[in-house]
Amino acid sequence: MELFILKTNVRSSVMRDVLALQINQIPQIKKWSVDYQDCDGVLRASAEGLSINSLMALIVQWGFECEELND
Repeated sequence: MELFILKTNVRSSVMRDVLALQINQIPQIKKWSVDYQDCDGVLRASAEGLSINSLMALIVQWGFECEELND
């Protein structure tokens, strides 16, 4: 299982809920959270059989901004 950590433009509970409608439909994502109160809107996602690039492409497709955060 891979852990992905992304900086996003998710800045409110409404934006988080919109993201949840999409991300919960991806069976490869086993667990996820987003800290919309953090200045980086940090999204953490545990996934199996999904690459970081694929996840980032989906997030952008859904209308959000994201970039990989390094530890």
